[in-house]
Amino acid sequence: MPMLSTAFMRPAALPARLYQRDVVQGMVPLTLVRVLRQHLAAQGLPPEAVLPPDLLKDDADPLGRIAAETYCELLIRAAERLQDPLLGLHLGQSMQPTHLGALGYVLLACDNLGACLMRIQRYHRLVHDINPIHHEVQGDQLSMQWGISRGKPGALFDEAGLASIVQFARNVSGQQLMLTLVDFVNPPPVDVRPYSAYFGCPVRFGQPMTRLVMPVSCLSAPLRQPDPTLRQLLEDQVDAVMRQLPQGDDLTETTRRVIAHLAPHGMPELAQVAQEMRLSPRVFYRRLAQAGVNFRELREATLLQVAELHLSDARLTLAEVAALLGYTEQSAFSRAFKRWRGLSPLQWRQQRSATVSASL
Repeated sequence: MPMLSTAFMRPAALPARLYQRDVVQGMVPLTLVRVLRQHLAAQGLPPEAVLPPDLLKDDADPLGRIAAETYCELLIRAAERLQDPLLGLHLGQSMQPTHLGALGYVLLACDNLGACLMRIQRYHRLVHDINPIHHEVQGDQLSMQWGISRGKPGALFDEAGLASIVQFARNVSGQQLMLTLVDFVNPPPVDVRPYSAYFGCPVRFGQPMTRLVMPVSCLSAPLRQPDPTLRQLLEDQVDAVMRQLPQGDDLTETTRRVIAHLAPHGMPELAQVAQEMRLSPRVFYRRLAQAGVNFRELREATLLQVAELHLSDARLTLAEVAALLGYTEQSAFSRAFKRWRGLSPLQWRQQRSATVSASL
């Protein structure tokens, strides 16, 4: 099994499974942070104990986005402060369609549950663009799923994601969504009963993908507030927002994601990245050349970005940072980082710490 990143020191009271995740690329909307902020306040924990000042503003851009990795780190920090290993489930249950702005109202205005779920798939990049959502019909069962080709964001993220989809479905239909099966890629908790109780079906962990399975017959369930005219009007707005996002199939961005995903398992080579992207090395090389991209330069730029992300976490030792970038020896990582930045990793960390302290 490949080693997953463990970017946080663990308080004894929290299970290790919450920390078993990859560094991920991509973005999530600020609305997810606002939901987290509301949850923290509802639990009696001042949001500023978890969230940085720039994410506490009420006047933030409603279409604003933050790095998915930052959000995943915030989830772990919140779980630590709340001592809540079920934070993902709890956040998912608190999600409302209106939290998603125009997209939420599109979901509310659909004719039936099937139309709602298909739009969640269609517009998933407005919620996150880590691993895309797909659906698959086998016999009388529908599966909504996402894999790990761009990394594992972790148990808290995945559990919040599936719980929010189920909660959306229950809210917009006014019915209890009858599920057949729920799968998670993450390690199992000690007690699966809270998951079985919420989803109302068998829940498995350590699976190849994260997914919801339900009878196809559920899709015909009518929604409480169908409005085709309003839905079309709002969908035009949502489509306009989608067009402003970076293209999900952008070769350079996708290559960055895969390099970051593979890095903890050893230095990513072109053939490995091509295989992960389901391309032959020759086709992958040709497409990079057509885009004017040099693979080695892109790899180094990506590894530098990931290195600085990990070095910013003072809880990680330099040896741990080196391992997370695929270096078997800290000295090799130090030489590479000094070539990139002109500073040793320790000097860069000290310089950044001094800058942050001066700004407080």
